[in-house]
Amino acid sequence: MSSGSHLSKELFELVKSIGESRSKQEEDKIITAEVEKLRPSIQTPNIQDKKMKELLLRAIYIEMLGHDAAFAHIHAINLAQSRNIVCKRVGYLACTLFLSEDS
Repeated sequence: MSSGSHLSKELFELVKSIGESRSKQEEDKIITAEVEKLRPSIQTPNIQDKKMKELLLRAIYIEMLGHDAAFAHIHAINLAQSRNIVCKRVGYLACTLFLSEDS
């Protein structure tokens, strides 16, 4: 099965590995490892909007699975200011997930 043109290889592999996990503990271990890889990647200075979009999509997936990905909220806000409409949409989507009314 190919990842298609819309998913990065990293996101495809993350979704695939979580889908193939046999227990909640195994899923948690995969997500913890992904968060450890994602944190330094997302904080890289001068990262292109397209790459940031891919990183935020991975963070969104982590958040949707019930794990905390709020560490990416400032990057979501910055991406929401992008000139690229697709990147802007991902930034706004991430903001709605990562930010609560009391933050």
